[in-house]
Amino acid sequence: MILSKTVRYVFTGGLAAFVDLTVLRGLLALGVPLGTSATSSWLIAAAANYSVTSRYVFNQAISRKRASLFLIGALIGLSINISVTLILVQQIGLPPLWAKLSGIGTAFVFNFLINLVWVFR
Repeated sequence: MILSKTVRYVFTGGLAAFVDLTVLRGLLALGVPLGTSATSSWLIAAAANYSVTSRYVFNQAISRKRASLFLIGALIGLSINISVTLILVQQIGLPPLWAKLSGIGTAFVFNFLINLVWVFR
């Protein structure tokens, strides 16, 4: 059961990353400033991720309460991702790409667990 959810969660995370990057590219092509584009694309990707994760991974209906909890968890995951990346580059001396991959991995585990035990329990 957990393995199946984990595999589906990896898929939904990849889909969210694709949405994030696609929207970012589109907004930048329209001349929207980088900060606004990056924030907007992340929020759109988070909404898409919640929708697909609710139905495909946890087989639950979409609700405003769960969407709010999901967004809170995603924001914490984002801060973990950034923090791990910065610490590994600035304190450990890891190359930025490897640090970012570690940040993504750490945030992925956190986000999956928070969704499993808190958002979609």
